[in-house]
Formats: sequence, C-alpha cells, structure tokens
Amino acid sequence: MTNFNQRFNIIKQRGDPQNAVTIWGDNVSRQEQLFVQDFTVGQQSYTGFVPCMPYDNHFIYEVPDRPETAGHPSFMCTCGSFAVVLVPDSYEVDMSRHGLQLGCYYRHILFNEDTGKFLNKHADGSS
Repeated sequence: MTNFNQRFNIIKQRGDPQNAVTIWGDNVSRQEQLFVQDFTVGQQSYTGFVPCMPYDNHFIYEVPDRPETAGHPSFMCTCGSFAVVLVPDSYEVDMSRHGLQLGCYYRHILFNEDTGKFLNKHADGSS
C-alpha cells in the first residue's frame, strides 16, 4: 500500500475571473462549454460540448494533457475541486434547468453527513 499525497490548486481571485494559472504553470481561461468524449450517461455514450456552470468567482477548465498531469481529473474548478457533469437536479438551486452542465464537485455533490444537506460551497469556502 502506498501513501498518495493529493496536491490542490486553489486559485484565489476576486471578481469575475476569466484567466488563471494552474499548479503546473498552465494558463487556463473561462470557457462557456468544454468538449467531452465517450462520456457515459445512463446506458448511452455521449461525445460533444457540455456547457459549464456560470460561477461568479470560479470557473471550470480542462486540465492540459501532459505527462505531469497524468492521473489527474480531466476537468477542474479553480476552487481546487475536480469538475463533474451535473444533471439538472443537482444545480436547480443555482439556475433553471438547462440539461447537462459541467460543474464543481465540491459545490454540487458533497453534503454534510450530520445534516444531510448539500454544502453549496466551493472548496475554498466561497459560495
């Protein structure tokens, strides 16, 4: 058994960020949609563009495919969490239903086990 140390890349910015620098030194920018390939939804495979959640203080980006990033998630949020494809039920508090969306795992999926309520916060504690 090995100990694996996860490195987080929390990018702190104020306002409406459009660009950021990752922990690997890559410049990334806000995109309205990102391309996914062979993504399985239910029993079907999907290839195409998926819109990104329009956060005020963070954005979703694609991790550049390089040897240093091997084994890391393909999509990340600038708060430090990985990004996932969300179904409308998981983001209906933030916006009206618009089909599948790429969003922050920490904000939309994690919940407090004591209260049973979703955290609704990014990994850096912002809303």
